[in-house]
Amino acid sequence: MWSSIVAVLGTLAGALTAGLLQHHSARAARAEQRADSHRQDQLAAVTEFAAALDTHRSAMFHRERLTLTAASGEQQLEAQTRSHETRAAITAPHIRLQVLVPELADAAQRAADATYTLRQAADRAELDSRRHQAKEAAATFIAAAAARLRSSS
Repeated sequence: MWSSIVAVLGTLAGALTAGLLQHHSARAARAEQRADSHRQDQLAAVTEFAAALDTHRSAMFHRERLTLTAASGEQQLEAQTRSHETRAAITAPHIRLQVLVPELADAAQRAADATYTLRQAADRAELDSRRHQAKEAAATFIAAAAARLRSSS
C-alpha cells in the first residue's frame, strides 16, 4: 500500500515539475518574442525616420537650388509644395522613434535640425555646406542607432 502511495505521489510530483518547467519555458519564449518584436519595431522606427529625413533633405536642396537659380515661379511653387509634403512626412516617424528609442531622440533632433537649416542659404556654396552638414548629422544619427540596436540584441 505504501509503495502505491509513493508511486502516486512520485507521479504527481513529476507531472507538477514537468508542468512548471513547461510554463517557465513558454513564459521565457514569450518574453524573447516580445523583445525581438520590440527590437524590430525600433529598427523600423529608425529606418523610417532616416528615410523620411533623406527625402526631405533632397526636396529642400532641390527647392533651395531652384530659388538660388531664380527658376520659374511654377517650378519653385512645385518644389515648395514637395518640401512641405516631405517635412510633414517626417513627423510620424520622428514621434515613433522618440517613443520606441528615446535614447536616440537628441541625435534624431540634431539630424532633423541640420536638414531644416538648408532653408534660405545665401548662395550655392552655403547651400552645399549646409547639405553636407545635414548628411553628416544623419550619418551620426544612423551610427548612434546602429550602436544602440547592436547593444540591445
